[in-house]
Amino acid sequence: MRRISTGAIGSNHWFRLGGNRARVLTVTFPLGLMLGYAQPAAAASDLQLEQQFVATRVLTLQPGPGVASNIAPAREPAFEPASSPSSAEANTYSEEYWGAFANIDLGTLRASARGESESRFASAMGLLATGYYDLAEHALLEISEQTADPNVAVASQVMLASTLQYQHKWSKLRDLPLHSHLTEPDKRMTSELEQWGRVFAAAPAEVIHFPADAVTLRLGLTPVGTPTIRVRINGKDYDFWLDTGSSMTVISSDVAAATGMRALSPDVLSVKTFSGFAPVNATTVESLEIGAIKLTNSPAVIIDAALMYLRASADGVPARGIAVDGIIGWDTIRQLDLVMNYAERKITLKKPNFLGNSGGAEQSLAWLGKPLVEVTAKGGGKFHFMLDTGAQSTFLNATVLEKVGMFTKNTGTRVYGLAHTGSETNRVVPSLTLEVAGKSLGLENVLVYGPVPSGLINCDGILGSDVARFGTIHIDATNGLFSVGLLDDAEDSAE
Repeated sequence: MRRISTGAIGSNHWFRLGGNRARVLTVTFPLGLMLGYAQPAAAASDLQLEQQFVATRVLTLQPGPGVASNIAPAREPAFEPASSPSSAEANTYSEEYWGAFANIDLGTLRASARGESESRFASAMGLLATGYYDLAEHALLEISEQTADPNVAVASQVMLASTLQYQHKWSKLRDLPLHSHLTEPDKRMTSELEQWGRVFAAAPAEVIHFPADAVTLRLGLTPVGTPTIRVRINGKDYDFWLDTGSSMTVISSDVAAATGMRALSPDVLSVKTFSGFAPVNATTVESLEIGAIKLTNSPAVIIDAALMYLRASADGVPARGIAVDGIIGWDTIRQLDLVMNYAERKITLKKPNFLGNSGGAEQSLAWLGKPLVEVTAKGGGKFHFMLDTGAQSTFLNATVLEKVGMFTKNTGTRVYGLAHTGSETNRVVPSLTLEVAGKSLGLENVLVYGPVPSGLINCDGILGSDVARFGTIHIDATNGLFSVGLLDDAEDSAE
């Protein structure tokens, strides 16, 4: 079987934790997902299982759901900070503590904290997971400056950098001080992050204008099944991919030239693709219109048009591949309340209405460096899948197989990506049932990647666009809401 990919871009860095070398899920600015290693994502030929084509990404730490200052009012924490344990500060590596963090088990993280630094870090991650980004930023800054526990300090600085990037606080990212316990590779990584902050720091702030009413537009699907939307860039119309797996807006160099877009700096920034590195330039989109919704000065990256092609073996795909004019990434999607109906080819977008339910039972979408949806597998066990609308198929990390007792079968698969990337994979789970926000999804031939060892934050899988066959996809990152088909169910009941 031949499968195809959108292919993401990220960074590859390491940092030292508890004396052991561990992969860091750290900030990646352009097209990232979770970082440090290649993981599959997907782009569909259509929504039929028998014509399934899959994508590949490099996972990196990407921005996630949040409340933009012009969308929702300030809010207070949903819980009190954890109290500091009375025991002395422990500097040795705790498998239970960092394992709980990797598995996003914040209850165990708080309970297993052995000292003040670990306790404060657990509270900061709770703030981050429930969307209190400004409070989390303040807490992480203080924790990163303490010297009692270097492990916590370094992890806090990594998460702080991610949070600053996610909120587009470029000047603070630029001026982020290096912790004294960072190793030389870590210092180089942090310097690269500071470079991104330095390039974007002089750019004007992004502004988003919503009309009074919701906007309904045609939802396009490429020959490989990825969702697209018509946008107007500086007065010119293009079809851009709508991709929660991309951390920022991405502009083809041809589109940038045609719309008079210029780089913010002569600096050429390097981003990691699936098969190597690619040069990009930082820019801002002066005017980005999605129907009547208008964004001004949106941060973006420009990539060579020769790399913006997706190879594929599917009907309707030319020999050279599918040309991609650009990508609307998560940093824009997170500011919207949107419903995508693949069957009827329509998308409705509106200004989010803050509901004040963060941290409650209704929350199904959280950000800890990337947008994560909590899913329950048949047979028990809660897992966290990264939301990726740019992926046709749902993917499973091989590290999950033993936890849920699944078996796999062999298959010959070629995975493609942007920038002429590709890889081989050979295992699928024949049948997988996931419960997502109260909806039971029965999936077949789910591609397995890895096993990929967890870094700071574990990713158990990728939730792709193949779930759209179960109904509409609703994304409201402001309120931490994600659902599949529930809106359709409600409409059917009303009829």
